[in-house]
Amino acid sequence: MMETFRYTDFTLQWHITHRCNLRCQHCYQEDYSAFESPADAEHILKQYSVLLKTYGCHGRLNITGGEPMTHPHLFDLLRAARSQGIKTGVLTNGTLIGIWEARKLKACGVDYVQVSLDGMEKVHNAIRGKGSFKKAVNGICALRSQGIFTSVSFTAQNYNYRELKKLAAFCDDIGANKLWFDRVIIPTAEDSEKLTLSAESFRRLCRTAAHLNQKGKVFCGRALQFIPCRHKLVYHCSAGENLLVVLANGDVMPCRRLPFVIGNVRKNDLLYLHQNSPVMRQLRAVEIPQGCMTCAYAALCRGGSKCVAYAKTGRFDIPDPDCSLSEPRMTP
Repeated sequence: MMETFRYTDFTLQWHITHRCNLRCQHCYQEDYSAFESPADAEHILKQYSVLLKTYGCHGRLNITGGEPMTHPHLFDLLRAARSQGIKTGVLTNGTLIGIWEARKLKACGVDYVQVSLDGMEKVHNAIRGKGSFKKAVNGICALRSQGIFTSVSFTAQNYNYRELKKLAAFCDDIGANKLWFDRVIIPTAEDSEKLTLSAESFRRLCRTAAHLNQKGKVFCGRALQFIPCRHKLVYHCSAGENLLVVLANGDVMPCRRLPFVIGNVRKNDLLYLHQNSPVMRQLRAVEIPQGCMTCAYAALCRGGSKCVAYAKTGRFDIPDPDCSLSEPRMTP
């Protein structure tokens, strides 16, 4: 059967470099050397533009790394994307942003910048390195001084998930526009057992977030987070649909947290890979899991997070294992 593609927007998460000035505890990156050239950047942006034109949808380009602020052509790329009407965001650890960098980002027309904070100073530094908290906070303050919409990303793991309440108050104090959180996904079994939240810990975190959401402190629109706070904006997993990830070596993935490489932009166009990759087709073919069919959120949530399900069970076609409402059924 011929597939029909109807999207209002399509997100490209582009890891323009694997270079990074930090070595975070939960990082799933192993290679810190791959580096895009300006020619590759022009080629990839052109492919993305063709995809958007074909689907007749709006573009959302999230530039990350590694640490994207280490890339000498970051600002040129942001300007090039904006000139084509593509919304742009930068996902960063924030430690390399001062007032000069914030002004440059503003001049490039960036729509938002996301900075990672994984707790208050002691906990954040334990996860990301000594001195990284103050540098990241200075980066946030520099961005806000230029009127740039700045969100804070909190990656929840066993060591830090109890920090959310204190971090929410702190983000409010420094003027961050939004605080949101997600679960850590670890590819290796040894680190996964040590860092990954249990289902009960995640549900406890969501209950805390629900209370903070009522006060406007935390955004709870992502997978499963909406359940305790009855958030109206329900996010469902976009892997296989209106999302592609390009790594600095050109590899293409359906999601950075799903360990499948579907091709390489130096050999295949993004549009071709999106439409024809067997993995992308499998992800799009996943129906609402049987264990979710009686849930009131089923049609919107569609089973929760595929990457969490895959990390914990080796399958992405079953309900998110951390969900308190589903009835997991692992059929052959």
